[in-house]
Amino acid sequence: MQVDQVSTLWTAVSAVLVFLMVPAIGFLEAGLVRRRNVINGLMKGLLAVAVFLPIWFAVFPIYFGSVIKDGFYPTGDGVGIPMYIYAFYLGVFGAVTLALIFAGAPERLKFSGWVLFAVFFSAVQWPLVASWMWGGGWLASLGDITGLAPGLGVRDFAGGTVVHAYAALSGLIITMLLGPSLRRYQLNGGVRVRAEFVYKETVEAKRPELSLAIIGTSLLFFGWFGFNGGSTLVVSEQTGYAIANTAVAGSLGGFVALLLSKAAERTWSPIMAISGVLGGLVMITPLAGFIEPALAFVVGIAAGVITYYGIKIVERFYVIDDPVGSLPVHGFNGIVGGMLVPVLAHPKISGMRGLIYGGGFGFVAVQWLGMALALGFVAATTYVFVRLVLIKYRTTHEEEIVGLDAIDHKVGYV
Repeated sequence: MQVDQVSTLWTAVSAVLVFLMVPAIGFLEAGLVRRRNVINGLMKGLLAVAVFLPIWFAVFPIYFGSVIKDGFYPTGDGVGIPMYIYAFYLGVFGAVTLALIFAGAPERLKFSGWVLFAVFFSAVQWPLVASWMWGGGWLASLGDITGLAPGLGVRDFAGGTVVHAYAALSGLIITMLLGPSLRRYQLNGGVRVRAEFVYKETVEAKRPELSLAIIGTSLLFFGWFGFNGGSTLVVSEQTGYAIANTAVAGSLGGFVALLLSKAAERTWSPIMAISGVLGGLVMITPLAGFIEPALAFVVGIAAGVITYYGIKIVERFYVIDDPVGSLPVHGFNGIVGGMLVPVLAHPKISGMRGLIYGGGFGFVAVQWLGMALALGFVAATTYVFVRLVLIKYRTTHEEEIVGLDAIDHKVGYV
């Protein structure tokens, strides 16, 4: 087999763009947490790469060997992408997922606990789920297994389930088992808050590093074109659809959430702008290469609405202490986007017929069932690992007051 030079170059460039998203997630977290946890947020971005990629290159042949032929991922007759270029592209998706989980449960877990979770995630949990959908695994052929939709299975163009819903659900379980932060206790009239913490929260600005979150979001948007556009692997007409749909949905999601914040709260909220952009990008991710650009406008509007009201709903439940908005932004939008695949898929673009184009309900059933099975596995394994291992690395109240920058990294503000 020979190297498909154009596809290999496109995949390599796309992988580098996706790699950029990992530190961008660190910037996003750093801009949305207490000042005394900024360095910790950025360090977790480095940790996601440092732990995941070495393990991934070691286990990749085990989980994805079935899609590799003679050292290549086939892209045509006698040509393909070299195995390790393809592995690198998939690997940065895994690193992004891990970084999102880190960001979804900030301020309460010591760095050593995150290291242990990263090893489990990298060696076992994510490779299994990814291979089930993207490596020719059983979820990819669930339609044949169940008989509901022969020739079909769970379809996730660029990671609505495998990355975003996965990360949000895992982060939610970690957050809820660790319990809310002291700041959230204080905001909800909790009695466990110590006086020095209230003082620190009073003298510190609530969003002193918000500029980092805005920069992080911009970098994420930039990298997302490799995330979605590169998922075609070969440069084709579908690549153009994926890129155009990503641009439309991400931009419109941010604008709609911003308009809703202005209408309801009389402010052009930067938090809602950030969240809406990310929500639009997340919802279009499983659909990007499957739908017409006209539908990307619908997806962007829906994502802006879901993000805005999703954040408001989640904020009411103080036990879901999610200052980065992982659950509403990545969870709600990732799940809705994945569920819409068998509804909106255009037959000429995707090779699949969605409901609106005369497709059957069997595809819908297979898609929704497969998503539930994959996310159920993520929820169950994360829960067990947290209960058995991570819970002992929960910060004490004193450590939380001081902040993880000082506790874990011996740096911080005086």
